[in-house]
Amino acid sequence: MRNTLALFLAVAVSAHEQNLQLGKTCTALVMSGGGSNGAWEAGVLWGFLHYGNPKDYQYDVITGVSAGAINTAALAGWAVGDELAASEWLSDTWNNLTTD
Repeated sequence: MRNTLALFLAVAVSAHEQNLQLGKTCTALVMSGGGSNGAWEAGVLWGFLHYGNPKDYQYDVITGVSAGAINTAALAGWAVGDELAASEWLSDTWNNLTTD
């Protein structure tokens, strides 16, 4: 756990320093854990991106714990600017899960 936190902090600090040099702020997406919260978080992200301006929700760093880590691992494969498509894919994935 300590190594994971140290790695996250190193990535976050690096992204923050790069953004400061460019005159930007550093935005992070942080998702919590807790079983069914993963599906809820995917739905909230979908809502933000579909009912708001998707550019307002572009992130430089993502991290999560438990179900949030599953979501952020899935989102890590999408490029910045593809958040809308990523949220649709993530929401559909949670929506189509079965207990089989």
